Amino acid sequence: SQGGTLATALALSGKMNGVRAVVTAGAPYVREAFDVATGLYSESNDNVENKYLQIPKLHMAGENDALVAVDSTKKLCEEGGNGKFILHEQGHLFPTRSARVKEIMDFLQLSLSDSNC
Repeated sequence: SQGGTLATALALSGKMNGVRAVVTAGAPYVREAFDVATGLYSESNDNVENKYLQIPKLHMAGENDALVAVDSTKKLCEEGGNGKFILHEQGHLFPTRSARVKEIMDFLQLSLSDSNC
């Protein structure tokens, strides 16, 4: 859960070179993770537009997740821009039903084939 939050924040900070997309499931929004990532970005990129805010992000939440509120994952999706949100009918997990896996694969195919990445 929080690993997905930290990975998202670090990817948006630009400190994880080569990251071209982020996919999480059941990850909460934690403001402090983004404060740290913003500080890392600011230290090495004064007055430079943050191209990393354009990294495509897919965040999924389960409507039956007892650990992380759907609204928290939605907020994580909104942080940093360029996010897509999917609500699935399961709980705190990566959905493995074929329709959801196809959505994930389609997102990655589109994101990784984009010449801007």
